[in-house]
Amino acid sequence: MVLLTLVVLFASVVAGQDYTDEDRAHFPRLFHLDEYDRCLAKTDGVYCLGSFELTPAKLPHPTYELMRKYSDESYRHFNRTRIHRGYCLSLRCPTSTLNLHNATVDFEVTDTIRFERCADFYAQRHNLQASLQTLHYCHTHVDIKTDKPPSAAEQIFKQVIYALVLANVIGTIYDVFVEDGPNKNKLLSAFSIPANWRRLTYLPDGGDPRQTALVALDGIRVMALGFTTYAHASVFHYMFHTINPEYLEQLTQRWDGIILTDGTSLIQGFVMMSCFLTGYNLLMFSQKHELGIHLLPLCIIKRYIRITPVHLLIVGYGATWWLYTRDGPLVPTTIGLESEACKAKFWYHVFLLNNVVDSSNYCVVPTWFLPVNMHMYILACTMVLLFWRRRCFAVRLYTFLLITSCLLTAVIAYMQEYKAMIYLSLPEQIRRIFRDTPSFTDFYLSSWGAIPSCFVGLILAHIQHEIDLKNVKLSEYKWFVYLHYGSFPLLFTWATTGFFMQGNYSPVFNAVYVAFDRPFYCILMAIGILGLIHIDGPIRRFYSWSGWRSMARMSLTVMMLHWCINMSIGTRPSAFGTSVLDTLVDWSATNLFTYAAAVPITIMVEYPMQRFLEKLLF
Repeated sequence: MVLLTLVVLFASVVAGQDYTDEDRAHFPRLFHLDEYDRCLAKTDGVYCLGSFELTPAKLPHPTYELMRKYSDESYRHFNRTRIHRGYCLSLRCPTSTLNLHNATVDFEVTDTIRFERCADFYAQRHNLQASLQTLHYCHTHVDIKTDKPPSAAEQIFKQVIYALVLANVIGTIYDVFVEDGPNKNKLLSAFSIPANWRRLTYLPDGGDPRQTALVALDGIRVMALGFTTYAHASVFHYMFHTINPEYLEQLTQRWDGIILTDGTSLIQGFVMMSCFLTGYNLLMFSQKHELGIHLLPLCIIKRYIRITPVHLLIVGYGATWWLYTRDGPLVPTTIGLESEACKAKFWYHVFLLNNVVDSSNYCVVPTWFLPVNMHMYILACTMVLLFWRRRCFAVRLYTFLLITSCLLTAVIAYMQEYKAMIYLSLPEQIRRIFRDTPSFTDFYLSSWGAIPSCFVGLILAHIQHEIDLKNVKLSEYKWFVYLHYGSFPLLFTWATTGFFMQGNYSPVFNAVYVAFDRPFYCILMAIGILGLIHIDGPIRRFYSWSGWRSMARMSLTVMMLHWCINMSIGTRPSAFGTSVLDTLVDWSATNLFTYAAAVPITIMVEYPMQRFLEKLLF
């Protein structure tokens, strides 16, 4: 695989015509938004949002031909023959209709027809015709200004929040004023804010050295989550209306942009780490206790209790009050679209099937990770509980299953024509968050696509367990030390290989790349983690910093919540300019508000509900 990549690196050239700013200056603007609030403040206000296909009004049309050629290079350009408009019809086109040839009054015309004729009228300035392709909505003054009573779902969510706050108040008072003892009610104490705060900020001193050696994983999780939130901050700029889309087109051709397009590999790293910790903890547990498949239901219930409270809180928020955090012309097509999905798919989220049923209908996009993680957790537990006595056989079996799953993935990818992310990460696709793209919704969001990552994690767990038992000093092997330090730059280098392959497509190579891209990334990450456990150096000391500990404990909440906060921040009421600095500002603001909100959610929802349900059931 590495040899194949090197061949592509040196043999592939991303071909494409160079376009100047002068060329693009002749194109109609890709995005435009009129003032939304000012428009609908008037009683006759009408605001419509939609997309239009452009065609030449007369032939020949050199500018249109240039636009078409520009758009044909879809791997790096937006479709410039399709424009996106938000028009205040009552101000921009005050007559009942605008005819192509002259302004005439037609009192029977609908807002949709009026919108199309209005856009067509302005397209004539470029000697083009505009036909409505997608109408997102037409809002009137009455639609916006009419007060709507809270829905039943909104009322229920509000009552749940009140109940959680009340439980925390009662639990805190009880815990503070009742002395510790065997008769103290554990169910009430579970909601003690001071106790849960201590749990969040606790720094263990000593303890099992095997667990102490894993502290560097906290730093890995926080940093990986930081890269994830930055990638999502960049994606949001594609979703909204910008005045300089050329920057976003250039981003997909730059090294930093190419790294961001391989973000699903990073998420598979989370899956691999989760399966590693699952397998490793079970193997350590087996040294003092008997394991068996009869423990699987207990493992599943404990895991479900661990992730479900925060998961359902965020989904419930997304289905109800999220929509009210922002106002503007793009809210119905961004927050509103996901909010409707949260309502429609709530029960699929309850049973962790949201990535299986209607997977292209996203409700808080990062929630797809939870069913994948849960399904791989069940697989990892099953494997360890079955083969914990035969560890050498288990490693051989996992290796065989890893290779087999990769080969089967290649076959399926070839037959179903699933494309690698390097070919999917087109400006237009990113803008739609890959909706209705089978390669993304059926493969990259699927649980079966994460099976190789699970086996990489299990192999790492068995290797680490054997190292513990035999007291092997990996730091004394220079070849491994070099391999460890080389794995981190290789992680970034591997992600950039897509830069050299975007303009070239081969079905066979694509299938192989789809199958081995993420597993190879996980193997590199596993080497890095194994080195962090055993090699004391600057990288280990950085990732073992005590400040990462509390942040890592909030990673579940941060993973789910940051998308909601980022979208609320990014949904601006007008078209805006974008740059690296703008992305960094949005990313910084998102992280600040996310971690600030994650603290009360962790200590008032995640921890108390987990402790409460465990005490109630076990």
